[in-house]
Amino acid sequence: MIAGRRNGSVHTVTSTREALKLLFTAWPVAEGKAYFSALELCDGVSVGSVTPEEARLAFLAAAEEAKVRYDIVPATPVSL
Repeated sequence: MIAGRRNGSVHTVTSTREALKLLFTAWPVAEGKAYFSALELCDGVSVGSVTPEEARLAFLAAAEEAKVRYDIVPATPVSL
């Protein structure tokens, strides 16, 4: 889970689908090598050509490139 802060609001991203939506609708820049790589890799997860971990790393690189502050929140284990 990645919680990014921008313009006073917090966006929580828990899937590559949510990452793509954020990249398309609320990202501060629509350019840059890492930005386009994140778009491609997050989309690649849906067709099985990319692992979620590869997409996550690309998304984090795009955040670094755009100077988007974020925190990585560990997943909470589910009790059965």
